[in-house]
Amino acid sequence: MSHVIEMLNIRKEFPGIVANDDITLQVEQGEIHAILGENGAGKSTLMSILFGLYHADKGKILVRGKEVHIHSPNDANDLGIGMVHQHFQLVHNFTVTENIILGKEGKFFLDRKGASKKIKALSEKYGLNIDPDMIIEDITVGMQQRVEILKMLYRDAEILIFDEPTAVLTPQEIEDLMQIMRNLVAEGKSVILITHKLNEIKAVADRCTIIRRGQLIGVVDVKSTSASKMASMMVGRPVNFKVDKKPAQVGRVILDLHDLRVMNNKKLLGVKDFSLSVKAGE
Repeated sequence: MSHVIEMLNIRKEFPGIVANDDITLQVEQGEIHAILGENGAGKSTLMSILFGLYHADKGKILVRGKEVHIHSPNDANDLGIGMVHQHFQLVHNFTVTENIILGKEGKFFLDRKGASKKIKALSEKYGLNIDPDMIIEDITVGMQQRVEILKMLYRDAEILIFDEPTAVLTPQEIEDLMQIMRNLVAEGKSVILITHKLNEIKAVADRCTIIRRGQLIGVVDVKSTSASKMASMMVGRPVNFKVDKKPAQVGRVILDLHDLRVMNNKKLLGVKDFSLSVKAGE
Protein backbone atom coordinates (compact mmCIF):
# COMPACT_ATOMS: atom_id res chain seq x y z
CA MET A 1 0.00 0.00 0.00
CA SER A 2 1.05 3.59 -0.59
CA HIS A 3 1.36 6.15 2.17
CA VAL A 4 -1.37 8.77 2.05
CA ILE A 5 0.19 10.69 4.97
CA GLU A 6 3.83 10.86 6.10
CA MET A 7 4.90 13.05 9.00
CA LEU A 8 8.67 12.70 9.19
CA ASN A 9 10.84 13.60 12.22
CA ILE A 10 8.32 16.06 13.65
CA ARG A 11 9.42 18.22 16.57
CA LYS A 12 7.19 20.67 18.43
CA GLU A 13 8.19 22.59 21.53
CA PHE A 14 6.10 24.70 23.86
CA PRO A 15 7.60 26.78 26.70
CA GLY A 16 9.15 24.26 29.10
CA ILE A 17 8.04 21.11 27.25
CA VAL A 18 8.80 19.12 24.10
CA ALA A 19 5.39 17.86 22.96
CA ASN A 20 6.68 15.98 19.90
CA ASP A 21 10.30 14.81 19.86
CA ASP A 22 11.37 13.47 16.43
CA ILE A 23 8.10 11.60 15.76
CA THR A 24 7.43 9.85 12.44
CA LEU A 25 3.91 8.79 11.45
CA GLN A 26 3.07 6.94 8.23
CA VAL A 27 -0.56 6.26 7.34
CA GLU A 28 -1.45 3.91 4.50
CA GLN A 29 -4.23 4.48 2.00
CA GLY A 30 -7.50 2.86 3.10
CA GLU A 31 -6.54 1.95 6.68
CA ILE A 32 -7.73 2.86 10.15
CA HIS A 33 -4.54 3.95 11.89
CA ALA A 34 -4.67 4.48 15.65
CA ILE A 35 -2.40 6.82 17.59
CA LEU A 36 -2.14 5.49 21.14
CA GLY A 37 -0.78 7.31 24.16
CA GLU A 38 -1.63 8.51 27.64
CA ASN A 39 -3.08 11.96 28.24
CA GLY A 40 -0.31 14.47 27.51
CA ALA A 41 1.71 12.05 25.36
CA GLY A 42 1.59 14.40 22.36
CA LYS A 43 -1.09 12.72 20.20
CA SER A 44 -3.37 15.72 19.73
CA THR A 45 -0.42 18.06 19.18
CA LEU A 46 0.82 15.87 16.33
CA MET A 47 -2.61 15.86 14.68
CA SER A 48 -3.02 19.60 15.23
CA ILE A 49 0.16 20.04 13.20
CA LEU A 50 -1.27 17.87 10.42
CA PHE A 51 -4.50 19.91 10.47
CA GLY A 52 -2.69 23.26 10.41
CA LEU A 53 -3.58 24.43 13.93
CA TYR A 54 0.09 24.27 15.01
CA HIS A 55 3.29 24.49 12.98
CA ALA A 56 6.14 22.04 13.53
CA ASP A 57 9.54 23.39 14.61
CA LYS A 58 11.26 20.66 12.61
CA GLY A 59 10.33 17.86 10.21
CA LYS A 60 8.24 17.62 7.07
CA ILE A 61 4.81 16.43 5.94
CA LEU A 62 4.06 14.49 2.76
CA VAL A 63 0.53 13.98 1.44
CA ARG A 64 0.26 11.26 -1.21
CA GLY A 65 4.04 11.35 -1.62
CA LYS A 66 4.33 15.11 -2.17
CA GLU A 67 5.82 17.47 0.44
CA VAL A 68 3.29 20.06 1.62
CA HIS A 69 3.22 23.09 3.91
CA ILE A 70 0.02 23.26 5.98
CA HIS A 71 -0.34 26.75 7.43
CA SER A 72 -4.02 26.58 8.40
CA PRO A 73 -7.07 24.26 8.51
CA ASN A 74 -8.07 25.72 5.12
CA ASP A 75 -4.82 24.34 3.68
CA ALA A 76 -5.59 20.98 5.29
CA ASN A 77 -9.12 20.99 3.81
CA ASP A 78 -7.71 21.77 0.37
CA LEU A 79 -5.45 18.71 0.72
CA GLY A 80 -8.44 16.51 1.63
CA ILE A 81 -7.68 16.38 5.37
CA GLY A 82 -10.56 16.79 7.86
CA MET A 83 -10.71 16.62 11.66
CA VAL A 84 -13.44 15.90 14.21
CA HIS A 85 -12.37 17.62 17.42
CA GLN A 86 -13.24 16.51 20.96
CA HIS A 87 -15.35 19.65 21.37
CA PHE A 88 -17.73 20.03 18.45
CA GLN A 89 -17.81 23.30 16.52
CA LEU A 90 -21.52 23.63 15.79
CA VAL A 91 -24.05 26.48 15.98
CA HIS A 92 -26.80 25.05 18.16
CA ASN A 93 -29.77 26.99 16.79
CA PHE A 94 -28.84 26.24 13.15
CA THR A 95 -30.01 23.21 11.18
CA VAL A 96 -27.71 20.34 10.25
CA THR A 97 -27.52 21.68 6.68
CA GLU A 98 -26.74 25.24 7.78
CA ASN A 99 -23.89 24.01 10.00
CA ILE A 100 -22.39 21.89 7.24
CA ILE A 101 -22.39 24.60 4.58
CA LEU A 102 -21.25 27.32 7.00
CA GLY A 103 -18.00 28.79 5.68
CA LYS A 104 -18.11 26.61 2.57
CA GLU A 105 -20.56 28.17 0.12
CA GLY A 106 -18.78 31.45 -0.66
CA LYS A 107 -21.96 32.99 -2.08
CA PHE A 108 -24.34 35.63 -0.75
CA PHE A 109 -27.33 33.35 -1.35
CA LEU A 110 -26.96 29.83 0.07
CA ASP A 111 -28.29 26.90 -1.92
CA ARG A 112 -29.87 25.14 1.06
CA LYS A 113 -32.00 22.82 -1.07
CA GLY A 114 -29.06 21.58 -3.14
CA ALA A 115 -26.84 21.27 -0.07
CA SER A 116 -29.54 19.33 1.82
CA LYS A 117 -29.84 16.88 -1.08
CA LYS A 118 -26.06 16.29 -1.15
CA ILE A 119 -25.95 15.88 2.65
CA LYS A 120 -28.77 13.32 2.56
CA ALA A 121 -26.94 11.32 -0.13
CA LEU A 122 -23.68 11.36 1.87
CA SER A 123 -25.55 10.37 5.03
CA GLU A 124 -27.08 7.34 3.30
CA LYS A 125 -23.81 6.33 1.61
CA TYR A 126 -21.85 6.16 4.87
CA GLY A 127 -24.66 4.96 7.18
CA LEU A 128 -24.88 8.19 9.20
CA ASN A 129 -28.71 8.40 9.32
CA ILE A 130 -28.87 12.20 9.70
CA ASP A 131 -31.89 14.37 8.91
CA PRO A 132 -30.49 17.51 7.19
CA ASP A 133 -33.35 19.67 8.49
CA MET A 134 -32.98 18.91 12.21
CA ILE A 135 -31.89 21.68 14.58
CA ILE A 136 -28.56 20.88 16.31
CA GLU A 137 -29.88 21.53 19.84
CA ASP A 138 -32.63 18.93 19.25
CA ILE A 139 -30.32 16.00 18.41
CA THR A 140 -28.13 13.81 20.62
CA VAL A 141 -24.39 14.30 21.16
CA GLY A 142 -23.74 11.20 19.05
CA MET A 143 -25.74 12.68 16.18
CA GLN A 144 -23.90 16.00 16.56
CA GLN A 145 -20.64 14.10 16.07
CA ARG A 146 -22.05 12.64 12.87
CA VAL A 147 -22.77 16.18 11.68
CA GLU A 148 -19.07 16.94 12.19
CA ILE A 149 -18.23 13.86 10.10
CA LEU A 150 -20.62 15.06 7.39
CA LYS A 151 -18.91 18.46 7.41
CA MET A 152 -15.67 16.70 6.44
CA LEU A 153 -17.33 14.54 3.78
CA TYR A 154 -19.18 17.55 2.34
CA ARG A 155 -15.75 19.16 1.86
CA ASP A 156 -14.51 16.02 0.05
CA ALA A 157 -12.10 14.95 2.81
CA GLU A 158 -10.14 11.77 2.03
CA ILE A 159 -8.18 11.61 5.31
CA LEU A 160 -10.34 11.87 8.43
CA ILE A 161 -8.84 12.53 11.87
CA PHE A 162 -10.86 11.60 14.98
CA ASP A 163 -9.56 13.11 18.25
CA GLU A 164 -10.71 10.97 21.23
CA PRO A 165 -14.11 10.57 19.52
CA THR A 166 -15.73 8.17 22.02
CA ALA A 167 -15.23 10.27 25.16
CA VAL A 168 -18.77 11.72 24.96
CA LEU A 169 -20.58 8.69 23.50
CA THR A 170 -22.79 5.96 24.95
CA PRO A 171 -21.72 2.31 24.41
CA GLN A 172 -24.23 1.90 21.56
CA GLU A 173 -23.04 5.14 19.94
CA ILE A 174 -19.45 3.86 20.18
CA GLU A 175 -20.47 0.68 18.33
CA ASP A 176 -22.19 2.80 15.68
CA LEU A 177 -19.13 5.03 15.28
CA MET A 178 -16.86 1.99 14.81
CA GLN A 179 -19.14 0.84 11.98
CA ILE A 180 -19.12 4.32 10.42
CA MET A 181 -15.30 4.21 10.41
CA ARG A 182 -15.41 0.82 8.67
CA ASN A 183 -17.85 2.27 6.11
CA LEU A 184 -15.48 5.17 5.47
CA VAL A 185 -12.45 2.99 4.71
CA ALA A 186 -14.61 0.63 2.63
CA GLU A 187 -15.29 3.65 0.40
CA GLY A 188 -11.58 4.42 0.05
CA LYS A 189 -11.11 6.95 2.87
CA SER A 190 -8.24 6.78 5.38
CA VAL A 191 -8.93 7.25 9.11
CA ILE A 192 -6.60 8.39 11.89
CA LEU A 193 -7.95 7.58 15.37
CA ILE A 194 -6.44 9.34 18.41
CA THR A 195 -7.25 7.39 21.57
CA HIS A 196 -5.98 5.81 24.77
CA LYS A 197 -8.69 3.09 24.79
CA LEU A 198 -7.18 -0.27 23.90
CA ASN A 199 -10.47 -2.12 23.40
CA GLU A 200 -11.52 0.34 20.68
CA ILE A 201 -8.17 0.01 18.91
CA LYS A 202 -8.47 -3.79 18.98
CA ALA A 203 -12.02 -3.55 17.62
CA VAL A 204 -11.43 -1.28 14.65
CA ALA A 205 -7.80 -0.32 13.88
CA ASP A 206 -5.42 -1.93 11.38
CA ARG A 207 -2.14 -0.48 12.68
CA CYS A 208 -1.20 1.54 15.74
CA THR A 209 1.51 4.14 16.34
CA ILE A 210 2.37 4.35 20.06
CA ILE A 211 3.66 7.57 21.62
CA ARG A 212 4.99 8.06 25.15
CA ARG A 213 6.04 11.41 26.62
CA GLY A 214 6.35 12.99 23.20
CA GLN A 215 8.46 10.21 21.69
CA LEU A 216 7.70 7.44 19.19
CA ILE A 217 7.79 4.03 20.90
CA GLY A 218 6.78 1.88 17.96
CA VAL A 219 4.29 0.91 15.25
CA VAL A 220 2.41 -2.38 15.62
CA ASP A 221 -0.03 -4.51 13.67
CA VAL A 222 -3.15 -4.48 15.85
CA LYS A 223 -4.42 -7.99 15.06
CA SER A 224 -1.12 -9.65 15.97
CA THR A 225 -0.35 -7.52 19.05
CA SER A 226 -2.00 -8.11 22.43
CA ALA A 227 -3.70 -5.33 24.37
CA SER A 228 -1.28 -5.89 27.27
CA LYS A 229 1.72 -5.46 24.94
CA MET A 230 0.31 -2.16 23.61
CA ALA A 231 -0.50 -1.02 27.14
CA SER A 232 3.04 -1.69 28.36
CA MET A 233 4.44 0.20 25.36
CA MET A 234 2.11 3.10 26.16
CA VAL A 235 3.06 3.45 29.84
CA GLY A 236 6.61 2.02 29.86
CA ARG A 237 6.05 -0.84 32.31
CA PRO A 238 4.13 -4.16 32.50
CA VAL A 239 0.37 -3.71 32.94
CA ASN A 240 -1.86 -6.11 34.87
CA PHE A 241 -5.48 -6.03 33.72
CA LYS A 242 -6.71 -8.25 36.57
CA VAL A 243 -8.10 -6.55 39.69
CA ASP A 244 -8.32 -8.59 42.90
CA LYS A 245 -11.29 -7.59 45.02
CA LYS A 246 -13.59 -9.27 47.49
CA PRO A 247 -17.23 -10.06 46.61
CA ALA A 248 -19.56 -7.14 47.28
CA GLN A 249 -21.49 -7.16 50.56
CA VAL A 250 -24.87 -5.86 49.39
CA GLY A 251 -27.07 -4.25 52.05
CA ARG A 252 -30.38 -2.43 52.27
CA VAL A 253 -31.90 -0.20 49.58
CA ILE A 254 -30.69 3.38 50.05
CA LEU A 255 -32.12 4.97 46.87
CA ASP A 256 -35.38 4.21 45.10
CA LEU A 257 -36.68 5.91 41.97
CA HIS A 258 -40.15 5.07 40.67
CA ASP A 259 -41.45 6.02 37.22
CA LEU A 260 -39.28 9.14 36.90
CA ARG A 261 -40.12 11.46 34.02
CA VAL A 262 -38.28 14.69 33.13
CA MET A 263 -40.25 17.43 31.38
CA ASN A 264 -39.63 21.04 30.39
CA ASN A 265 -42.55 23.15 29.16
CA LYS A 266 -44.50 19.95 28.45
CA LYS A 267 -41.58 18.62 26.38
CA LEU A 268 -40.08 15.24 27.31
CA LEU A 269 -36.33 15.49 27.96
CA GLY A 270 -35.18 11.94 27.30
CA VAL A 271 -36.28 10.33 30.59
CA LYS A 272 -39.65 8.57 30.72
CA ASP A 273 -41.00 6.13 33.35
CA PHE A 274 -37.51 5.37 34.70
CA SER A 275 -37.13 3.25 37.84
CA LEU A 276 -33.92 2.47 39.75
CA SER A 277 -33.05 0.77 43.02
CA VAL A 278 -29.58 1.21 44.59
CA LYS A 279 -28.36 -0.86 47.53
CA ALA A 280 -25.62 -0.08 50.04
CA GLY A 281 -22.26 -1.66 49.19
CA GLU A 282 -22.89 -2.20 45.47
